[in-house]
Amino acid sequence: MRLIANFKVPRVNLNRFRQVLHKQLSEALAQAAVAWLNATVTEIVPVYSTASRATFAPLASHVGYTLDLMPVAGAPNRISLGIANGTATWIADANAAKYSFSYATTLPHLIINEYYDATTFINPATQKPYFQLIHPGPYHFQEKGRKAFSDFASRIVLPGWGAFLDYTILRVS
Repeated sequence: MRLIANFKVPRVNLNRFRQVLHKQLSEALAQAAVAWLNATVTEIVPVYSTASRATFAPLASHVGYTLDLMPVAGAPNRISLGIANGTATWIADANAAKYSFSYATTLPHLIINEYYDATTFINPATQKPYFQLIHPGPYHFQEKGRKAFSDFASRIVLPGWGAFLDYTILRVS
């Protein structure tokens, strides 16, 4: 007796999977950066001269995020100071399987306000505060941004393998 059988042999199309995964992770990274920016810039960092907010411009430019960079009436325009003191990195590299963004600032008063209420710093010579701030810190924007990023990232669903399976018929006789 002779048996003939046809088997469907699945094969994962890794190239197509990698393309879709790269596109999805790149888009998710941009959306996560927007969530991070919303939680940090929009909700926490105040507008006065816009120096602090402008430090976020390098990251915002990667994701098409619009920053409110209009100083309040009567305040100096220090957008260029902020931009000069903000940096960002953006990595969406499918070959290295690395997706990340970072933000950093060297703007002294933003760094101080991140951790402290700068209005409590008293000049010993005058016994008056060094800073008169409308919105003193501590801002804790890094912590709030990290939470917004984590909340967004926890909802990302990666593509399933089913759509990337190709089948070939294996005839056994």
